[in-house]
This record gives sequence, C-alpha cells and structure tokens, in this order.
Amino acid sequence: MYIDKYGNHWYKGNLHTHTTISDGAKTPEDTKSAYRAMGYDFIALTDHWKPGAWEEQDSSGLLVLSGAEYDVGRNDVLNGVYHIVGFGYEEPPALTRENAAQEIIDAINAAGGLAILAHPAWSLNTHDQVSKLSGLFATEIYNSVSGFPRNCRPYSGQVIDELAARGYYLPLIATDDTHFWLGEAGMSYIWVNLGDAPLNRANLMKALRDGKFFPSQGPFIHAHIEEKTLVVECETGAAAMTMYSNRPWAGVRRFEDGEGRLTECRFPIDKADTFMRVEVADNSGKLAFTQVFPIAHS
Repeated sequence: MYIDKYGNHWYKGNLHTHTTISDGAKTPEDTKSAYRAMGYDFIALTDHWKPGAWEEQDSSGLLVLSGAEYDVGRNDVLNGVYHIVGFGYEEPPALTRENAAQEIIDAINAAGGLAILAHPAWSLNTHDQVSKLSGLFATEIYNSVSGFPRNCRPYSGQVIDELAARGYYLPLIATDDTHFWLGEAGMSYIWVNLGDAPLNRANLMKALRDGKFFPSQGPFIHAHIEEKTLVVECETGAAAMTMYSNRPWAGVRRFEDGEGRLTECRFPIDKADTFMRVEVADNSGKLAFTQVFPIAHS
C-alpha cells in the first residue's frame, strides 16, 4: 500500500496471472507467495478456462480474486483472436469453447465480474474487431509476457489510439500475464485508489468500476484536466512525459529531463484534439500510463 501526497491509499495488483492449474510454472500457493514477496496487495488468478476461487486476505494481507482467461479464434487473426480475462466473480460463469467473445463478456458481467480484453496487439486485433465488443471493463496497454524473447508485441498503444480516434474508449491496465517463464513477474501492474477505505473484495471492485486506477511499471502519477490543459504529475520523478492524441502533429508533445526530475507537465488542449493520453518514463525506461481522456469542445 502506498499513501500519495493527497493522503489517498493506493493498492498494487496484477489482474492476469497463470499457475500450474493451466500453463504457469508455479503452483497457486507459490504464485501467491511470490507476489506477496514483491509487495503486491492483490492478484487475480486467471488460469486458462479454469476459474479459481476468491479469497479474502490471509495473514500477509494479500487479496486473491477469482478469475480465468478465455480465448476465441485460436490463430485466425483475420476473423479475430480474442483473449478475454474475467475476474472478481463469486461464482464463475458457465462457458465453453463454443461461446463467442461477446457471449463470454456478457457472461462475466452477469456473474458480477469484470472483463478485460487481453493483449490486443499480441492478438493483432484491429479497431474494427474490438469496437464491435461491448461491456469490456478495460484493455491491457502493456502485457509483460507478450515481449521478448518468445513474443514481440507487449505494447498496445497503437490499437488503443486507433480506437480512441474513432470514439471507442477503453480504460487501460497493465499486467504481467504471469507464467513465471521469462522474468515477467512484477514488471507491470495497476495502482488502485481506495481513498481511506480498507482493502477487501467489495471495495476493490467498486474502485475498479469507478475508474480509480492507473497502469504502471514504476512511476507513480496523477492526471487531470484543468481548464484547457491536461496536467500530469509524477511523485517519483520522470525523465520524459509524452502525449498521444488523434493529431499526428502537436506543438507540445514531449517534455524531457535527463536527470529524471520532472514532477509536473502541462499539455495544452488544442481545438482539434478529440482524445489525449500521456506516457511517463523514468530514468530506467519504466513506464506509467494515464487513462485516455476524451476531449469535448463547447
């Protein structure tokens, strides 16, 4: 748990985790122990097609959410490969491999869970394929195990920007997609703001539904719109802040400081902007991501 400069209590977690129940290298108990040792407050166990049970905190304080990963389309990228992570339900939905992606999302929501579109860049999802889906809670802007050496597309910013430019906005998370194969565990996570509420399943799920979270690999950030400016703060100090929008050219796109001392950057909102988001990098190259801000002009 981290208390920010405003007094809010933030909790760190991973929402995409595999164990020996499916294709992970560690047992559920060893997986929980590993994340406890890395200072995490919660995880979701999301083995392939094998939902796990949720648990309130044990003596170490780790909250474990139920979940599973459901895949559709195998390798048929032309018609759509969809990996949907469901988590947070008390009783898992009854799903089979005959279900379509939208049916899976609907079933997760009906069971009281939340549905994530996993690694859209890894799946080569197009904006047309994703924008026809409804009821998604979020998508992964970064998926650690989708990087080298076995994979090559961990970052999904391009897909997210193409969707946002067309008016389809998804909240962003980052996950390890942990298998304990490649050193990916502990690389990418989310921070969730519970204010001064205690950590439990109900409070965590409410904060997630309310959008009180951001994805990170290290930097701790805040972002808000103030008049005609997107303001991004970094409590831990940043080497660079880069703004992404629908415009291919912008007068103020990036701020840099070679010593990693950026603590606040202000990005003017142009009348042509329809969305904006910012990526914050520290001196080691670790990133944090604001959410996508839709821009409305009066």
